[in-house]
Amino acid sequence: MRNNLLTKRLRLCALPLFLAVCMPMGTMAGVAETTGVQGIQQNGRNVTVTVMDALGEVIGANVQVKGTTIGAVTNMDGVAVVQGVPNGATLVVSFVGYVSQEIVLQDGQTSLEVTLREDSEMLDEVVVVGYGTTKRKNFTGSVSTMNVADGAVANMAPVNSADMLRGLVPGLTMTQESVAGTASSIQIRGQKSVNGGSDPLIVVNGVIYKGTINDIDPNIVESMSVLKDATSLAAYGSQAANGVIMITTKKGAQGKPMINFRSSVSMNEAAYKPKLRDGKGFIELINARQGLPEGSTNWMTLLEKANYEKGEEMDWIDYVTHTGVNQNYSLSISGATENMDYMFGASLSHNDNFIRGNEFKRKTVNGRINTKINNYIKVGMNFNYADMSQDGLRPSTNRYWSPWGEPYLEDGKTYRRFITEHTADDTNPMWNVVGGVDRQNRNNNVSLGGEIEIKIPGIEGLSYKLTGNYNIRQTLNRQFNHEQYYVSIGDGWDYTSDVFDSHLNQAQGWIENSKTKSYVMDHILTYTREFGDHFVSATAVYTRDSDKLDGSRVEGIDFSGLGNTTLGYYGLGNAATHNITEINYRLHNNVGYLGRVNYSYKDTYHFNASVRRDGSSVFGSDKKWGTFPAVGVAWTISNEGFFQEALPWATNTKLKASWGKNGNQSLMPYQTLSQMAMGKSGGYTAYFGGQPLFAQALTTLGNPDLGWETTTSWNFGIETDLLKGGRIHFELDAYVANTTDQIFNSTIPVMGAGLDHQYATMGKVRNWGIEAVLSTMNIRKKDFTWSTNFQFNLNRSILKELDGSGQDNIQDQLFLNKSLGAIFGYDYNRVVQVEDTQYMQANGAKPGDPMYIDHDGDGVITPSDRVILGYNKPSFQLNMGNTITWKNFTLYFLFAGTFSTGKYGVAPNNFAFATNMESMAYINTEDFPFWTEQNRDTKHLGATADVSKFTGVQKYGFIRLQDVNLAYNLKGAWMNKIGLGSAQVYVSGQNLFFWAPDWEFSDPEIRSSRTTQLARTFTFGLNVRF
Repeated sequence: MRNNLLTKRLRLCALPLFLAVCMPMGTMAGVAETTGVQGIQQNGRNVTVTVMDALGEVIGANVQVKGTTIGAVTNMDGVAVVQGVPNGATLVVSFVGYVSQEIVLQDGQTSLEVTLREDSEMLDEVVVVGYGTTKRKNFTGSVSTMNVADGAVANMAPVNSADMLRGLVPGLTMTQESVAGTASSIQIRGQKSVNGGSDPLIVVNGVIYKGTINDIDPNIVESMSVLKDATSLAAYGSQAANGVIMITTKKGAQGKPMINFRSSVSMNEAAYKPKLRDGKGFIELINARQGLPEGSTNWMTLLEKANYEKGEEMDWIDYVTHTGVNQNYSLSISGATENMDYMFGASLSHNDNFIRGNEFKRKTVNGRINTKINNYIKVGMNFNYADMSQDGLRPSTNRYWSPWGEPYLEDGKTYRRFITEHTADDTNPMWNVVGGVDRQNRNNNVSLGGEIEIKIPGIEGLSYKLTGNYNIRQTLNRQFNHEQYYVSIGDGWDYTSDVFDSHLNQAQGWIENSKTKSYVMDHILTYTREFGDHFVSATAVYTRDSDKLDGSRVEGIDFSGLGNTTLGYYGLGNAATHNITEINYRLHNNVGYLGRVNYSYKDTYHFNASVRRDGSSVFGSDKKWGTFPAVGVAWTISNEGFFQEALPWATNTKLKASWGKNGNQSLMPYQTLSQMAMGKSGGYTAYFGGQPLFAQALTTLGNPDLGWETTTSWNFGIETDLLKGGRIHFELDAYVANTTDQIFNSTIPVMGAGLDHQYATMGKVRNWGIEAVLSTMNIRKKDFTWSTNFQFNLNRSILKELDGSGQDNIQDQLFLNKSLGAIFGYDYNRVVQVEDTQYMQANGAKPGDPMYIDHDGDGVITPSDRVILGYNKPSFQLNMGNTITWKNFTLYFLFAGTFSTGKYGVAPNNFAFATNMESMAYINTEDFPFWTEQNRDTKHLGATADVSKFTGVQKYGFIRLQDVNLAYNLKGAWMNKIGLGSAQVYVSGQNLFFWAPDWEFSDPEIRSSRTTQLARTFTFGLNVRF
């Protein structure tokens, strides 16, 4: 996708709290040069340069004295003041997307105005592909590229980099997570594998990234590309079947060093609060459940009775939530000369979620430097360090307790474990947070990378590049449950030390740790040349990567002998019982070879072909290698004379098609091998001479024939620009993919060891869809612009083959020739009424029970009446984003829509129909009028309904105002006086409201009232650049 030039021009700034910069030796020359420049500046003059384009001032343009490092960057007025300019100097004015201009100053000249014009070559967008780049005009595949460094998406205080793509890329779907620090689940072009996972491959600066998306500070990201079709993905072979997200980080720009600071503070709250029964409604519900007289309170415990008599009701949702505060800070310094660019930065993020006790902290330090040694050799280095913590436990939100319950002891401040004392299950939802549990969840990731590129002398266009990355990821989880955590309902209301001490034998803790060491190394040979009308590019790659994990878990239980647990998990050695419950080791190696050739003739006819040969250690002995070819063609039809005559208002029109294969590594290491249980765990014990001897037992039957899941896909597309200046841009892609050799845990005849399952390759999923992008520049004037962007996505994933038997798998809800995500069950029609005597007699039902549709017509509801009630996959998605600028203001807003039609876009929502889905008798429910003889509701079941077969589905389609950002760019001469290059203040909102007409009692993206809802966030931020 293309971003308009106004977005590219808004060169906003960056972020945090501290900066550790180790200036490499290569920069010392720059220091010396700067010293010399200062001497020149003392003798030269100041020159004021105003840079304009057809629409007005250009912000962030670079103005530099040719052959020196003397320069400046234009401010919010498009003005740069260059100091110390010598007589006879030549000024070079440049900006991305424009033709650079050189102006020779006249003697004594101190001001000038420069008007830049767009550079058609520069505007021919460069597409990042596997192991290289290509120009979009020569590209035959399907890729979506977003420049996210500046503008609204960067002002949304994203938790991780992937958040900046939500709602902006067709074919990419992401969950929104309500728990701080939890990464979103991402799918590109739907679900292709039943059991193999769907996470895309992450590539950073051209190298496969072995960390997680949470490790990457969003503030260092320049652009993100999503690769989707076979020719785009073929470069990464067996690791790319689920798509690729390529991240390019920022680097320095020529001119004086720039310091960027970015900060934001956000307040968050639940975007939706389920409506529950109040105290009166709860009494009505319990009496109806138990058949008690109306208004009866005899079932109340003393705690409930006391609050009932005082009229004090408890709102348990408010009890476990508060107004959360998120803070984000980032600081960076960057710059470049003709032979070197650098960027170093650091950031701090602290997310205090609206769920009490849920916090996420991240600290990062990163750097990137590229140096041109001479005309033939370039060297680059990068590092990234991320330290993350997610300590503590969250409160329980999976049940709603009696509104007459009491969370505190008699002093009104000490937390009580049992809030009603009906049963030992009615635990205070905050007990995990305040009941004596210490928990640490720590992760840190260190990534070191580098590259060296050599242009081969004597052969124009031939180069060799070596890239590598070494990654260490460490995880440490520690938890200790102190004795007070285990107080029982029989301990009464006095939480004394003697009461706590009686539970020392239950106190326990554990420590889990793991370390994963990974490396990636790529050898890339590239040849690129143009011969007249012919463009040729060829790439050969040898790559290998490895992951090695070591981990363990130790436990300590029973501290009654010691008499205290003061040391917590640091004192596990004092426990009466010690266990080493896990010792993990895992090694996974991959190796690959790639050959690729691209050819274009007259920038009109394009051809791409590649083949990748991959080997992986996780597969069976005879299946370790796979071959993945791909072919793509494209025709830029708008370059043809007949097209230009017929449709002169359509430019950059391209038709494209591609075919290819990709693999999916859906196995864990050693999963093809048979596994044995040793010692006591084997289950066989014999005694000889009074001594126990333990036998080995086969627990898993291996399968050496397990191999690659293979996805074969076609992609057909068209893209075009319409009207003068490309004011309308349109893209359409249609695709179909078949994924075969799915990995299933299949049933086999029972063997002597009692084994009845074995992993096998079988099954086929057909995945097809349509994606479309429509971008319009509605208004484009000097002081006012308005652009709109539409994203459309439709996807279907159909199960074509299963295990060869031709039968459906009802247990796992997998149905041949039906969509994945099927919901199978009895078809609820309405509530059984008093007059439905025939139905009640035939099915043993009573009034208030669910009435099901008799699909086989035999008059009795049996398993043969079960049908597919719907599919949890959406029907289609449509998003609309708008960007409006007026003078110094920029307004951005994004509506995201997920739509339900037919049987698509539905999900179970039993709590919207029934009040007794949970087995516990004293649980509150959503507030709706359940069936009674006085209220003969036809939708909501009675309080004692038989729900053993019940599945109530609803359509979850919705439209959400997902993002809003209003930014103001400060201007004025005072900024130059204090050395401020640019400044921006902004306010943002996320998840401000949604409309879901057919869904009840929870956020339609969460689709459950028994879990944490999404956050509504308001952000205030400041971006400055010096």
